[in-house]
Amino acid sequence: MAKQEKVVWITGASGGIGEALAKKYAERNYKVVLSARRVDELKRVAAGFPNPENALILPMDVTKATEIASNTEKVLSTFGKIDVCILNAGISSRAYIRDTQLEVFKKLMDVNYHGCVAHALELIPIFRKQGYGHFVVISSLMGKFSSPGRAGYSASKHALHGFFEGLRMEEHPNIKVSMICPGFVQTNVTANALGPDGKPQGTIDSTTANGIPVDRAAEKIIRAVDKNKKELVFGGFEKSGVYIKRFFPSILDWMVLKNRKKWELEE
Repeated sequence: MAKQEKVVWITGASGGIGEALAKKYAERNYKVVLSARRVDELKRVAAGFPNPENALILPMDVTKATEIASNTEKVLSTFGKIDVCILNAGISSRAYIRDTQLEVFKKLMDVNYHGCVAHALELIPIFRKQGYGHFVVISSLMGKFSSPGRAGYSASKHALHGFFEGLRMEEHPNIKVSMICPGFVQTNVTANALGPDGKPQGTIDSTTANGIPVDRAAEKIIRAVDKNKKELVFGGFEKSGVYIKRFFPSILDWMVLKNRKKWELEE
């Protein structure tokens, strides 16, 4: 393998932001490791690469640490290194706290938080041995503040910031961490969002349907990674919530409550 060829491992690569990132990295001649549970969808993504031989398909459930460990060995045996790991696998929720079963909150944490932690624990020794490595953590604006009907999802994304910001400081300067906080992006994330009983919502919210095109989101993320940005926040009107909360937290509550239809569950 030529020295200039880099290796990126993307979880949640079967659709949405993960798929868009995979295609753009493939266009840049990266070796792209594709992981998600749906192997047929991973094959579809890889088939669209300009050089499909640059893809390594590794089906994986991020809640199963043994699968992460075995797949890490496969990546190293195939490509010899890992330059960038994009922790994108995740699931959203649309439910009020009062209606939600405890198991739903646990699932959100297992997929969105514990899965990323387990993956990081596998790769930290490898990155340390290499002397370099980059974690790209796909969080959300909901990792910076919360809103009605999103509390479980928001909590799991907040946890990512606490863990990976600490990791960045502990492993400075060799291991880099970029926290990515998108707002509304045109994906199926809301259709797959868990309801109060753990079943998918099945419909796409209008705010998501009218969000940033997924290709444009992927371009923003890749530019941020290239520049080693510690954090990227992007979106439409919803992005203002980050700054309002930072300086005027009471005003954010007032704005959310005043504009409930933009933030709350759609009937």
